[in-house]
Amino acid sequence: MRLQLGFILCLLISGTAPADTPPYERLRQDENWSEWCRENLDSDEYAYKCLRPTKNSLLSVGGEGRWRYAVTNGANWQNATDGSDDAFFQRYVVFADWRLSPSLRIYTQLYSALSAGLEQGPSPLDENRLSFQQAFVQFSGGEHWQMTLGRQELALGSGRLVDAREGPNVRRRYDALRLTSQVKSWQVDAFVGRPWRISQGSFDDRLDHNQAIWGIYAVNNEYSWPKFDVYYLGYRNNEANYLQGSGEELRHTLGSRLWGTSGGLTLNWELALQFGRFNEQDIQAWTIASDTSYALRHYPLSSVGVSANIASGDKNQDDNKLGTFNPLLPRGNYFSELALLGPRNFYNIQPYLTFQPHPIVKVTTAVNFYWRLSTNDGVYGPGGNLLNVDSASDRRYVATEYSLSAAVSVTKSTTLTLAGGRSDPAALVRQTGSRGATDYVEFTAKVLF
Repeated sequence: MRLQLGFILCLLISGTAPADTPPYERLRQDENWSEWCRENLDSDEYAYKCLRPTKNSLLSVGGEGRWRYAVTNGANWQNATDGSDDAFFQRYVVFADWRLSPSLRIYTQLYSALSAGLEQGPSPLDENRLSFQQAFVQFSGGEHWQMTLGRQELALGSGRLVDAREGPNVRRRYDALRLTSQVKSWQVDAFVGRPWRISQGSFDDRLDHNQAIWGIYAVNNEYSWPKFDVYYLGYRNNEANYLQGSGEELRHTLGSRLWGTSGGLTLNWELALQFGRFNEQDIQAWTIASDTSYALRHYPLSSVGVSANIASGDKNQDDNKLGTFNPLLPRGNYFSELALLGPRNFYNIQPYLTFQPHPIVKVTTAVNFYWRLSTNDGVYGPGGNLLNVDSASDRRYVATEYSLSAAVSVTKSTTLTLAGGRSDPAALVRQTGSRGATDYVEFTAKVLF
């Protein structure tokens, strides 16, 4: 009963936002209601976004409710009778954004992620009963620079290497110092931080002292298309795991990204090179990622696209080099909502179609053909975990994944999503014991306010 009341309350609070209100952002701390509140002084609508604790300050509150019912049969390519989950996930977020002055801001966010029905119990991706997801202070020097210090979510570019991890029930967070500045046509972010190690209880998470991330990410805004990013990322992990073994890893990434939309063409291409040390070995790794789509005018087919990607794997377990690419701290559902395969030692091609039979309805269908690049390296999951396959085999083809999703934007703040798919393993997987396909379906209701 309490869950139903909470769902109804979120729907009532969210309402139908007028078109001129600020958009809801992927990172909620990026929202700014200051201008809207100044222009709507006499409006009672969205009063919770325009609170005035003091004469010259602005307090905005908001949050999120997300409810997901998911069924997975044959998880991780096990037989359906050995690995079936019928689970219900809940996520609740409330935040307060207090802008004390144009140069000083305090932001706090409380987070609760719950799960029920998981046969093997919840993982840190499924449940985190109560925690402070964000708590930072921000200093600004007008439009020229701002410094953010404290617990915060980070997402760079399209989230291929550093992301807040929206797909799973528990998002990723960092303790970080971040400096954002405008240098001519470039927006430059420099940061250093550590991710958190999540536990399932209340306020029992701990900073992960085994991992650290730092870097500089720059976006050139001189041209509307194409946009151009360049970046350097440093990463340390004292407990890194590869097929070659476990140990200390210090990895540096140099990359660039070309992206944007012109006419009907949308590009998102990225190249990254990695070097560093793993134990006493040199790291030499790389990736090329691409997503290209074209919008079609003929109803109801709205666009056609293809995602083609490749990431290096280790060629020789006995030499003094590690060739496995590391995606660092990426988004959780890298290829699909199933989130079974990760972007290490692989190449894939994923054509997709997007239909929009109604302005509020979007349907996407895709097929992912996935191989491993080096037969001397393993197959990895999205979190860098080695999947149970015969790594000594000379076979490359891993699996074919089919996915279909339908999203309905009921209002600007309320979305309903139905997603399903199947991962059909190839001989490389099937020859490792009694293995079968993984099927999944999930229904998600998400409300922002």
